[in-house]
Amino acid sequence: MALGFFDGTHKGYQHVIGCAKKVADEKNVSLDVMSFFPHPKTVLSGGKTIVQYLMTLEEKAKVLKRMGVDRFYIVHFTKAFASQLPEQYVKSYLLKFKTVHAVSGFDFSYGYKGRGNISTLAADSGDRITTSEIGKVECHDEKISSTLIRELILNGRLLKVKQLLGRNYTTHTKIRNGQVQHQRQYILPETGYYDVTLRSDFYHHECKVFVDHENHTISFVDQTILKYFSNKNLEITWKRKVASIAMKEYAIS
Repeated sequence: MALGFFDGTHKGYQHVIGCAKKVADEKNVSLDVMSFFPHPKTVLSGGKTIVQYLMTLEEKAKVLKRMGVDRFYIVHFTKAFASQLPEQYVKSYLLKFKTVHAVSGFDFSYGYKGRGNISTLAADSGDRITTSEIGKVECHDEKISSTLIRELILNGRLLKVKQLLGRNYTTHTKIRNGQVQHQRQYILPETGYYDVTLRSDFYHHECKVFVDHENHTISFVDQTILKYFSNKNLEITWKRKVASIAMKEYAIS
């Protein structure tokens, strides 16, 4: 069982899952991942702290499946869940899910006030679960984290984001009646022009978009794109921020 929030499934999380897969293969057992939703900061702050996500749960499940994960458990994070004693957490979830080995990053914690961590998990399970702790994964002397990646996206540093994710940042949305339906809980880069790739069904298009971050809207520079993507689910792959271009953008949101 790999444990963590896994938002963005960046290279740090990939290392955790890779180590879990190695142990699963050695023990000839399934590779499972356990995460939770919504973000603990939002719940524990009573909704005062809003965390924007790097991917939807559906996207996360697809990425994990491609990585060889057999089962993906999502626990509804509540204040009651956070208030459990560490031993209760292990019994109610990990032992219930028949976990034989748990893998997490060094900074993963569980139970009341985060008193449990990967070094206490074996004892909390009555020595029925063995563990592996993954140390800090860095890129250019910076710890790879979802928080860092969010900051980089907000600053339009999408090439750096690609380094940390191991792939381009993507968002999923829908164009209905000429408008982009982009959910506010998922992060957009700072205001500016961007080179992107649009995908939907059999359509694939390289183009430029304009992001108005304050209003959380996306506009297409070329409005003829609408005829290909209107009323369809749309994947936007963000490639790079570009200098301002002297042309009128055609707002669709």
